[in-house]
Order: sequence, then C-alpha cells, then structure tokens
Amino acid sequence: MSKSEIGPGGRGGTAGRAETVVRAALALVDSGGLESLTMRRLATSLDMQLPTIYRLFDGKRELLDEMAETLLADVLDRVDLDGADWAEHIALLARGMREVLLAQRDGARIVGGNYAGKEPTLTLAERTLEAMREAGFPLETAIWAGTTVACYVVGEVLEQQGYRDGDAERLSASAVPGAYPNLAALPVDRFLDFDGRFEFGLRMIVTGLRGELAGGA
Repeated sequence: MSKSEIGPGGRGGTAGRAETVVRAALALVDSGGLESLTMRRLATSLDMQLPTIYRLFDGKRELLDEMAETLLADVLDRVDLDGADWAEHIALLARGMREVLLAQRDGARIVGGNYAGKEPTLTLAERTLEAMREAGFPLETAIWAGTTVACYVVGEVLEQQGYRDGDAERLSASAVPGAYPNLAALPVDRFLDFDGRFEFGLRMIVTGLRGELAGGA
C-alpha cells in the first residue's frame, strides 16, 4: 500500500484512510497476534508516517475500538436477520458473531470490552431490542438478554482461541480418576468440542428467555 493510495482524497478521504488502517491492523493481528500490533509497526506496514496514524486515531485504544466495530460490521453483512422471530434472531446473531470472531485471530480480545458505541454496535443492539420488544419482552430484559448473548459469544470464542496444541493431553493427564472422578469420566475431546458446547449454551440461553417471556419477564 503506497502513500498515494491512502493520501488525501484516496478511498473516500479521511474515512477511507481510516478504514484502510483498520483493515491493515486486523491483518497484522492475524499474522502475529494482538501483542504484535503497535502503531509504529502499523505505520511501517502501510508505508505511512507515524503522525499520519495519530491524526486518524488518538491512540491504540481508539484504533482497537474501530477494529472491534469493523468486525461487528462484518457480522451485520454476514447475518440476514430479516423476518426472524426473537429466538431465531438471537441464534443467528450469536452464530454469526462467533463465525466472524473466530475468523479473526484474537477476535474475542478485540471485541471484548468495546464500548465505543459506533454504528455497527448500535445497529446490532437496536435490531435485537426491536425483535425482543415486539415479542413482548420488557426493555430491561431485552437489553440484558442482548448483553448476555454478546458476553457468552465473546467468552466462548476467547476460550476456543486460547486453545493450544498439547492442551488436551495436559487436561487429560490432570484429571486423575481418584481425585476428580467426574472429570476423568468425561473424554477430554467432549470437553473441547467447542461447537457442541457453544450450541448447548445457546440453547440454554434461548430456553431461559422463553421461560422469562412465559412468566411475564
């Protein structure tokens, strides 16, 4: 990426340059992990001067917020929520968010704790609230349901992205039958069935919300 491609007027001016920088930052994380991302390394990868980066973003925290919002925008592009009832909405959103975060190295770490409140986050939240309010959930319950789902997805993805080669063997060796009979009785591959346990947890959330709705929430 040359300076001329991201200079004034390129790719929509400032907004286009910011998007270019964010996508480059996500690519750097993909190649080296979140710890590898520095503003200086990012500028070098783009053949930009460091002050140019800081004119677009006040600091790394703001850059990370924009990276999170970009991933959430990808969720909006990926998931078709039109016509879904509240339960389908929750399930589609959770699965779509999980797919996007898993596709990005350290995706859960990037998105977790993001309170920037930009358009992608607000749009996802508003659409979820709308679906749940139309179903009869009180506003507070609908809000907490949305945060519960988001935190569940981030937590599960964080666990999966934290898995390393050899973890299964270490877990298996640690679950000594005499001391931990129930853990030892469960094959470690079942514990590490991330798809299966994600779907189980998602069903529990939706089932619990159905109970809330039936009980008047």
